[in-house]
Amino acid sequence: MTPSRQTWILTAVAVVAFFGLRSLPDTQCAFLHAAHEPVIAGGVQFCGVNEEANFYSPKALKFPVKLELAFSDGGKGGSLRLIGDEGRPILPYEVGISHTQKVHLHLRQVTGRKGYIHVHPTPSDDGTWHFTLPKWFTDGNPGGDFQAYVDFVTVRAGRVLLAEATASLEVRSLPTQPLPSRNQVKAVTISSTQSGQSALVRVTLSAPAGAAPLKLQPLMASLGHAVLFGDAKTQTGYAHMHPSLEGGEYDADPTLSFRLRLPSPGRYDLWLNISDGAEDYLLVPIEVTP
Repeated sequence: MTPSRQTWILTAVAVVAFFGLRSLPDTQCAFLHAAHEPVIAGGVQFCGVNEEANFYSPKALKFPVKLELAFSDGGKGGSLRLIGDEGRPILPYEVGISHTQKVHLHLRQVTGRKGYIHVHPTPSDDGTWHFTLPKWFTDGNPGGDFQAYVDFVTVRAGRVLLAEATASLEVRSLPTQPLPSRNQVKAVTISSTQSGQSALVRVTLSAPAGAAPLKLQPLMASLGHAVLFGDAKTQTGYAHMHPSLEGGEYDADPTLSFRLRLPSPGRYDLWLNISDGAEDYLLVPIEVTP
């Protein structure tokens, strides 16, 4: 093969890959990143009209990035690297800002006890990103196996990239029951539970009995975030969602609404991440039907 022909083929492959990645849906709101038109209300960002999130398996989609993650000795935190298709770590200056942060790391604990935490690693110049687990998460945690998912935006392409990995956490403390959520799930309505359909998931929240009404505060520019996980063995992947402005967000018992294209049938864990002045996590089981 002549050098010119080889160069032409490599260029064609790069162009196809570039436009292929640009056509992939945004994970959080819109089908196409370029078409994402958020609704801004009171300085808070909501997903636009008729925008919906999707459930993805990063490995199945074969994004050109590999996640390497390990917990630190003692289980107080850890580090990760994002290895690009050139075989080198993606450096901090190559990562853009998405919802006030560069890298969103979702850690789902699947053995030992059920749990989820959303953290934002801080970068080093060599492309290593470090994260700390909050004390409330590690205290009494028996450790176990984790699924790790990251989503971030590259400066060059302006597209969301996803990657996943597994890791084991060892915590040297006596196991105890996890701290309960401060707030409560009062009601859940889903417009459809059928796989493949577009669904509006509305979750009404309330403060504990006797406490002042729950007032949601912005968290990463939104009134909350939600992540949907499937079976840890048979349905790896996740959907990272932001609320749509559907009404009820500022009621005494606020309601958050999420639009989602429902994945394949099965049982799923929907984790809500909200703030009432401090972060709180609430679990909502969801079943998708055939």
